[in-house]
Amino acid sequence: MYPLAPNHTYEETYEIVEKLYRYLLTLEKPITIMGDSSGGGLSAAFCEYLAVNDLPQPDKLILLSPWVDISMSGNYDEVEFDPMHGVDGLREMGKAWAGDLDLKDYRVSPLFGEVSELSKTAIFVGTHEQIYSDVIKFHEKLIDNGVDAELNVGEEMNHVYPVYPLVPESKEAFNHIVEIIMG
Repeated sequence: MYPLAPNHTYEETYEIVEKLYRYLLTLEKPITIMGDSSGGGLSAAFCEYLAVNDLPQPDKLILLSPWVDISMSGNYDEVEFDPMHGVDGLREMGKAWAGDLDLKDYRVSPLFGEVSELSKTAIFVGTHEQIYSDVIKFHEKLIDNGVDAELNVGEEMNHVYPVYPLVPESKEAFNHIVEIIMG
C-alpha cells in the first residue's frame, strides 16, 4: 500500500518506502520486494534507487507485469488485445505519477535506469499486455547487465495474470512465486 497517482507522486511514496526499507534492514532478515503493475515498476525503480544510494539490495525481487516505462515510448502495435489498459490512459497516469520529473527518469521508469546491481529477479508478464514489449526489453537489459533474471511469460494472459485465482496458468505462476520466496 502506497500513495497512488493521480493524487500523489513518486516522491511521497519513495519517502515512505525508504523509511520502511531502512527499518526492515535493521531486522537482519531476508527481504523480498514484490510488486504488480505500477507497484512492479515501483519495486524495480526503488531497487535501482537503493543502488544509487549505496543501500543493500533485497534478497529477491519479484515483478508481476511491471510498468517499467511510464512514458509509454515503445511500440505497442503488436499487442493483439489488452482488456485492461490503453496506451493513452497509461501515458496520462504516468505523467501524474512523475509530477515534475522527466518521464524517463529511472525513479519512475526503471527501463531507463542502471540495473547491474539488482538482486535475483523474477518477472511475470502476459502476452496480452500493452506493456509486454517494455517488460521484455527490461528483462533483456537485466540479462545484458549480468543480473540473475528469470522471465515467466503467460501466453495469451492478461495484466497481472498470476493473481487471478480461477485461471490454471495463474495457479502455476502463483505456486512458482511461493517457491521463489521460500527458496
